[in-house]
Amino acid sequence: MKILAFNGSPRGKRSNTDRILQPFLEGAREAGAETEVVYLKDKKINYCLGCFTCWTKTPGVCVHKKDDMPELLEKIRQADITVYATPLYIFTVTGLMKDFMDRHVPLVQPYIVKEGERYSHPPRYDGVSGRRAVLIANCGFPGRYNFAGLVETFRLFLSVGEGKMVATILRPMGELLGQPALQDALSWYFAAAHRAGREVVELGHITPETQAILDRELMPEEAFVTTANAWWNSQIAASKTGEGDDEPGQPLPPPTAPPTTLRETIAGMALVFNSQAAGDLEAVVQFDVSPSTGLRTSGEEPGQYYLRIAEGKCAAFEGVHPEPTLTIHTPSEVWLAISRGELDGAQAMMSGQYSVEGDLGLLIRFKELFGEASGASGKGG
Repeated sequence: MKILAFNGSPRGKRSNTDRILQPFLEGAREAGAETEVVYLKDKKINYCLGCFTCWTKTPGVCVHKKDDMPELLEKIRQADITVYATPLYIFTVTGLMKDFMDRHVPLVQPYIVKEGERYSHPPRYDGVSGRRAVLIANCGFPGRYNFAGLVETFRLFLSVGEGKMVATILRPMGELLGQPALQDALSWYFAAAHRAGREVVELGHITPETQAILDRELMPEEAFVTTANAWWNSQIAASKTGEGDDEPGQPLPPPTAPPTTLRETIAGMALVFNSQAAGDLEAVVQFDVSPSTGLRTSGEEPGQYYLRIAEGKCAAFEGVHPEPTLTIHTPSEVWLAISRGELDGAQAMMSGQYSVEGDLGLLIRFKELFGEASGASGKGG
């Protein structure tokens, strides 16, 4: 059995689409299939001219003879299963995939035939009739309903030439798949994609048990939306300039799970920022994080981080800001212990476990600005 996969993402091998496709194909190979992946971004595929030359003057041969599509059409004819893998672009396929799909016209004949309650074109080649297909897609939104238009597009696309979709893997919140910190936590999902590849080869479909795992949420929808919006805030903040200079630090990605490190804790402070409490506040909070003081708790990670507050938003960065409003000098495990409620923030400062420079009044406002995540104004807060 030969499985031919087409990845329509402009990101190619770096795409979240490929992070689903690869374990699926690994499972298929384990079951004995031969697999091949074509990255459409690496191919020259001219758009269809609608001239119908492939139906009249040169049946089965497109007027575009010098791009990569004739070779790809021949590959399709030889494949037992075709996998169409695409991210969701405006609720359908990418432009790369759409041009590729449009160029399938030489595979069918021009005649209109009625099959049941629908009309179609008959296949030009015997081997194309009854072809099987798998659809793999991901999107940045939560909610599987976002794929409704895409699924219908492929259902109709495959019906021309008597094709059949035998499996679908649709992944909302797809950006989570590419987060390095989540690879272990999402191993169950990649294992299910691997198992799906085996099942399509061995059974001709994905079992309901495996499909249920593939359809499971990666994280609660509201938590994902909050995390995604905080990330965009950090990207927007990073793109803005101040006094002609670029933002000095690098945006910190928001944590996608309860923070376990100080880096994630500071990023999480931006996530829970209370814009109403901030009002028109503009400030920069610099964290100067030193190595362990001897408490030997988890999270010993020296570094430089800062929070920039402006226009009712807060963004977290790694680096040093040249003009901080407040600088907090702290061992990593001290601030972690404060943020977890294990250490009284005010008492820790008074006893010299961490120190501050600059606007002390800003530190006092931490609880109203960041809630319990701040940890500086009392036990756990």
